[in-house]
Amino acid sequence: MSRQLKRQIGRARDGRDAIVSPVRRARTRSREERLNRILLIGGSGLAIGAVLVALLARRFDAGSLITNLVAIALGLLMGKGIGRFIFRRDLPAANK
Repeated sequence: MSRQLKRQIGRARDGRDAIVSPVRRARTRSREERLNRILLIGGSGLAIGAVLVALLARRFDAGSLITNLVAIALGLLMGKGIGRFIFRRDLPAANK
């Protein structure tokens, strides 16, 4: 059966049993990329929370806000280091 005839039959059946093009799968992300995304979302939430608390306080204190944001940044850096330590992989040795 020719290719053209198969296409005509497929169109006549309204696409039933037609070959569907494969769906592109999402790229698998590494552990470090997932850790970075978690830290980014968590850190941005904490930073927004710190700014909101500073703005909603009775008396705005810029020093307190800066201290909170610096503490959040240091905590995220520590989280990144701890995450790299916990999720590290033993890479195979290079073949010589």
